[in-house]
Amino acid sequence: MAVCLNLLYTFFYLRANPICFLFGIISPLLFISLTWKRKIYADTFLQVFYVAMAIYGLVVWGGEWKKIHWSWAIHAYFIIAGILVTAASGVLLRIKTDAQLPFIDSFTTVFAMVGTWMMMNFVHENWLYFIVINCTSFYVYGKRKLYLGAAMFFIYLLMSVDGYFELNLF
Repeated sequence: MAVCLNLLYTFFYLRANPICFLFGIISPLLFISLTWKRKIYADTFLQVFYVAMAIYGLVVWGGEWKKIHWSWAIHAYFIIAGILVTAASGVLLRIKTDAQLPFIDSFTTVFAMVGTWMMMNFVHENWLYFIVINCTSFYVYGKRKLYLGAAMFFIYLLMSVDGYFELNLF
């Protein structure tokens, strides 16, 4: 159910349909329990963030789907900050938890938060972040034997490519 609702979120976002925000609230609520049980702790926190961002997106949407482009200099600041936060978070997860992939888990969480924030603010380059995140998440979920989740991230990868290049495949 969580996978289907998550895919519906991105499908409707690609179509600029505000119903996506409803799916963006419900699906992460379902994923919270799953990611906690499988010891993907940073991803559990990410699911809580997704709920908050879906609510935020609904509030800032304002009835118009506008596309914004940022310069690469702005992205460089986000990437550098993301790397630093990923390193700190990875160290904390390694020391304080039994997470099996603490740095990869931190990477996907930190950069998914950055990408999601960009997405909710209609920054088009968010799709580039999600291409990398979805490749990595596909690996993590496959390694944890969460094959339906891995399949979801593969479909997300295709949707991210579609979103960036505006192929209108989905």
